[in-house]
Amino acid sequence: MQKHGDKIAYFFIAFAIILLVRALGGIGRLTITTIMLYVSIAVSLLASNMPRVLDIPLHYAYPVRCVEYFTFGTAVVCFIALCLHHMIMA
Repeated sequence: MQKHGDKIAYFFIAFAIILLVRALGGIGRLTITTIMLYVSIAVSLLASNMPRVLDIPLHYAYPVRCVEYFTFGTAVVCFIALCLHHMIMA
């Protein structure tokens, strides 16, 4: 029987895959900042939830955590850039 934490992790993994498909499907019509936002959120979600459902070797734990923090920071920067763009253009 799965724990509720595993079910939530699987949901976030599925959501990350949907974001990746949405970003790759909108390459011609979305701005680069929006695509980077979607991809960085998806990679951050995958990096934080994949180790919860898969057993990864201990020597991969630190690099995965670094990827998670880097992509989360990238997502925050892209979100701020999109907010500023909408405030200036409005």
